[in-house]
Amino acid sequence: MWWALVASPLVVAAAVLLWRPWAPTLDMAMTELRVRDVGGRHTPLIGLPGRIGDFPDQGSHPGPWSFYLMAPFYWLSGRRAWGLEFGSAMVNAAAIGVIVWLGHRVDRRWGAVVAAAVCAVAVRGYGLSVLTHPWNPYFPVLIWLVVLFATWLVVRGDHAMLVVVVVSATVAAQTHIPYLVNGVPMCALAIGAALWHRHRSDDAERRRSIVRSIGIAVGVGAVFWLPPFLDQLVRDPGNIRMIVEHFLGDPTDRRVAPIEAVRVFFRHLDVFAVTPDLVLRADAFVHRSGLPGGNGWGGLVVFVLWVAAAVWAVRRRHRSLMALHAVLATALAVQLVSISRIFGKVWYYLTLWAWGTALLVAVSIIWTACIVIAEHRSDLRLRSRVPYVAGGIAVIATVASIIASATLDVPDPQLSGPLRTVLPDTVEAIDDGVGAAVGSDGTYLVFWQDALFIGSQGYGLVNELERRGYDVGVHDTWRVPVTPQRVLPFGEYDAEVHLTTGIFIDQWRERDGFVEVAYTDDRSPEERARFEELRTFVLDRLVVEGRDDLVPVVDENLFGASLDLDLPQDVVDAMSEMIEIGLPVAIFIAPAGNSF
Repeated sequence: MWWALVASPLVVAAAVLLWRPWAPTLDMAMTELRVRDVGGRHTPLIGLPGRIGDFPDQGSHPGPWSFYLMAPFYWLSGRRAWGLEFGSAMVNAAAIGVIVWLGHRVDRRWGAVVAAAVCAVAVRGYGLSVLTHPWNPYFPVLIWLVVLFATWLVVRGDHAMLVVVVVSATVAAQTHIPYLVNGVPMCALAIGAALWHRHRSDDAERRRSIVRSIGIAVGVGAVFWLPPFLDQLVRDPGNIRMIVEHFLGDPTDRRVAPIEAVRVFFRHLDVFAVTPDLVLRADAFVHRSGLPGGNGWGGLVVFVLWVAAAVWAVRRRHRSLMALHAVLATALAVQLVSISRIFGKVWYYLTLWAWGTALLVAVSIIWTACIVIAEHRSDLRLRSRVPYVAGGIAVIATVASIIASATLDVPDPQLSGPLRTVLPDTVEAIDDGVGAAVGSDGTYLVFWQDALFIGSQGYGLVNELERRGYDVGVHDTWRVPVTPQRVLPFGEYDAEVHLTTGIFIDQWRERDGFVEVAYTDDRSPEERARFEELRTFVLDRLVVEGRDDLVPVVDENLFGASLDLDLPQDVVDAMSEMIEIGLPVAIFIAPAGNSF
């Protein structure tokens, strides 16, 4: 019952998105390409490309299990882009079911209801945009809660849950590398706890059972890690080696300052600040993680309260709470390590998982307070009231999430919309043999020159044409993001399809042999005026700040310019708004050999 209730917003969201057409761009286009490959001879062995090494020889996130899990839903959808959203919603719904089940194993009805309340708040906090968006930083946020609950059970003595810890931690770790830093210690804690329980047990059958559970967990984990290790064996350099060299070597971006890491750590424990946002916003955790500045004092208070709760549990020898605090102590320690290992800008998505830990920290504090209050007042009925309070929270948060689904939109609509607009004319031009095109049976190299967002719509164009059955590929430069099997050497394609944005459109119009087949500027007059206003502001501020070197970059690579860590926040905010507004898009057909 509780699982069906709390997971219902995800079902509603998937249904809403069914009627919202979507053309995936950038990472989502790369994701669909890989999900489409699952089951064939190019089944992916590693994850999505990440900020690991230097483009074009960049590394990827560790493994492909997110692609494998989404593939069945993608197939069920008829291989539509919506299948990715559907798959993400269903995987998260399954994660909620596992968490509620784990909560029931903790303390039957009480545990199930509290677990449901935690999940309902998590759904509300992360928002349906995150939980239906199969982007690799988003995909594991609820799976991380599975890791925490399952590890808690193992530390309590439920060694059969060890395989749940290993599987969930593996899926999360392979999908996005911050979970690798967090997941490995949790697995180590769970295995260590199981061995400790075996050592303490005088029951020979229980000792054998624990060893069996460890063996099963290790065996299943080895199977789940086969793809990335196979990649390491057959490729030189393998992805595992690239990851190790990147994080143990000298990164090109500077590492986050220690004081900043501590501040970010405490900001993600500040349940006092995020609670009002949970009432007012459908994505409170995303909003809080993305806010610049903040001092984290509320999180420090929460941390102190948690330490007090942990000390009380140890003194009272409260077995279940002690186990929970052991898990949280490990999680918080590796959380600080993970944050301190961030290179470059502290993007909001790098720390979203931390809110799952914060939710369980809050549970541990509230649980301790309830016990203390009940003992002080000699009120044994307080425990019986907890499920009703938790159930009320679950219902209210779930209803709020369902209401929010009415305004749910596809990811990056300012990029997806224009791409969808130019696709029909592009497909028609290819089929009709416009310019150098030779019809639907030809082979086409896709090329892009993007002034807005590092080729996001170019990746999307490759994906959209391939989904429609066209034989398309890219230059070797994009072998990692678009996959090596989609690289087309010169002489192996009939014509080129070029996507350009912004300032590059007029430049391409002047090139011999290029035929413009599609154009759109989806911005309203008000948005165009706002874009120019922001552009003027940014250029003036750059001159004032002595950053004349970035002035031309604003028109040629807006997103790249916004990544400069030394820019004032108001300039970064203005650039971000410009990116949200977007730029015109044009498609050209060109003879083979005209890209560079």
